[in-house]
Amino acid sequence: MAYVIVDLCTRDGKCAEVCPVECISDAGDQYVINPTECIDCGACQPECPSDAIFPEDELPDKYASFKEKNANYFA
Repeated sequence: MAYVIVDLCTRDGKCAEVCPVECISDAGDQYVINPTECIDCGACQPECPSDAIFPEDELPDKYASFKEKNANYFA
């Protein structure tokens, strides 16, 4: 399982700073998480000031497309 960043992202960058495997990238309009590199440590989630990061299995239905957006950025 990985974490997913949705469009609530304000591009604060603190999430990327705390990621121990550096799997968070700036996609221009928001940050995104590489699902194949994410180790599910959860360090990023409490750092997000806009609550834009969700565990993949807790992603609200209205943000389902962001799972694909995050993954496609790294494809």
